[in-house]
Amino acid sequence: MKTMLMVFTAGMLSMGLGNVAVAGTSVPTYKGAEVLEHGGGCRKSSPPGQCCHMENSTGIVHCH
Repeated sequence: MKTMLMVFTAGMLSMGLGNVAVAGTSVPTYKGAEVLEHGGGCRKSSPPGQCCHMENSTGIVHCH
């Protein structure tokens, strides 16, 4: 399996596809001139038009 992954990665790089997004990476979310980066998804209970997250260390939910 490791060899197959290495061959696949080498093939992607040789075709110039090295900048393809990888699952689990942080993708910036643009809201006007503001750039917000986070590694998780929005809570299902988020209000329409907002994205809410739980801060695990404090237990506080914040939305943007």
